[in-house]
Amino acid sequence: MNGKADEFEQLVRLNRENLYRIAYRLTGNRDDAEDLLMEALTEAWESFRHFQKGTDFVRWVATIMTHTFLDWRRKNSHYELVSLDETNESDENEEPMDLPEDAEDPETVAVKRAFWKAANKALDELPSEFRAVVVLVDMEGLSYEEASKILKCPVGTVRSRLHRARLLLREKLKEWL
Repeated sequence: MNGKADEFEQLVRLNRENLYRIAYRLTGNRDDAEDLLMEALTEAWESFRHFQKGTDFVRWVATIMTHTFLDWRRKNSHYELVSLDETNESDENEEPMDLPEDAEDPETVAVKRAFWKAANKALDELPSEFRAVVVLVDMEGLSYEEASKILKCPVGTVRSRLHRARLLLREKLKEWL
C-alpha cells in the first residue's frame, strides 16, 4: 500500500495546479476551490485502486471533482453563496494585481480586469450543469465525448447544455462583445 501512496502523492504533486484550476473554475472562489479539491482528492485516494495506470490522472480526478461539485450545488441550492474573495465595487483595499513583465498601459489592464470580473460573474450565475460543461469543454479543452463520460450524460446533452450556456454567457456579456 505504501507504493500506492507514493504513486498517488506523486501524481497529485505533478498535477496540483491543473486540478486547482479546474476546482477554481467550477466554484469561483479560492476557499471553495480548496475545499472541493481536498474532497475530490480524498475520494480519489479512496478509489485509487480503480485508477488505471497510463490513463489521464487529471481527467480522472476532474470527473470525481465535477460530480462532487454538482452534488454540493444540489444540496445547497437553497442557499445563496457569497464569495469572500470577490471585492466589493466600493472596496478600496483590493489585492494588488500581478502585472506581466511587459506591462500594458493601466487602461488596458483595467479593462481586461473588468471584463474577467464580469465573465467570472456570468459563469457563476450559470446553472451548475451548464457551468460544468463550459468548464470541461471550453476552458479545459475536453472533447464532447470526454465531457459526456464525466457528466454521465449523452453527448447530445453535452452539446445542448454547452449551446445554451454559451447563449446565456453571450447575453450576460453582450456589452463586452
